Amino acid sequence: MKPVHTLEEYQDLLDQNPLVLTYITGTNCGVCSSVKPKIREILADFPDITALEINAHQDRELAAQLSVFTIPAVLVSVQGREHIREARYFSLEELRRRIDRLVALFSSAASPQPATSYPEGTPATPEIPTR
Repeated sequence: MKPVHTLEEYQDLLDQNPLVLTYITGTNCGVCSSVKPKIREILADFPDITALEINAHQDRELAAQLSVFTIPAVLVSVQGREHIREARYFSLEELRRRIDRLVALFSSAASPQPATSYPEGTPATPEIPTR
């Protein structure tokens, strides 16, 4: 996980990476320390996700600018827009399912769909019978 210390740095990373998971932790947070390896396990299944880490105790202003007032917290953004926000008490399995669904939706939206082809001589717009 790449440490982030300023809002400008965070925004630049969101702009540069289409899929971003941000883990907000704290220096003396026991729960944060035990959840972090599990977040890494989840991330191992999603290699396209860029992982960022913010220490809310060291970078209080940044955490406040992101409206994170309790830790641990996880934010998942797609193309710079936040789609998932979990904090304090959350299910890691549910988080995994939500990320999986989000990545699947992003992947299907990112890959262009082939144009529908019609056999030669078939009108692109079907004729509607009149009475």
